[in-house]
Amino acid sequence: MGYVFGQRSRQRLQSCHQDLQLLMREALWSPDCPMDFTVLEGHRGEERQNELQAAGKSQLRYPNSKHNTFPSMAVDIAPWVNGTISWDWDDFNPLADHILDTWAMLVLDGRTSGEFKLTWGGTWRSFPDGPHFQLDPR
Repeated sequence: MGYVFGQRSRQRLQSCHQDLQLLMREALWSPDCPMDFTVLEGHRGEERQNELQAAGKSQLRYPNSKHNTFPSMAVDIAPWVNGTISWDWDDFNPLADHILDTWAMLVLDGRTSGEFKLTWGGTWRSFPDGPHFQLDPR
């Protein structure tokens, strides 16, 4: 068994779609997980979403983010390295690869709803967002 989410991460993850909950738990618990990670945010209300947009940390105002639905169709995570959150792309990249591989395995095994594809915000050209994973319709 790999890493285990703390109480705050578990609470934040509970606000996400069941496919994201399964994905993040399986990715973290996997012995192949390259590092520990934390859940930064799942569902966001209007005030929080607009605060992040005003600070330049999101491009979208409420209710246009995948975080604004309930359950949330997006989750933000971050690598946990040496007792603190890492914002280094050298940490996000291997973690994202592992999460995307875990998603592919879950889909192949028929363990997801089958309704969505997974998108990692780190691949976006105009606004790369390393912490962000979202479910998009197939």
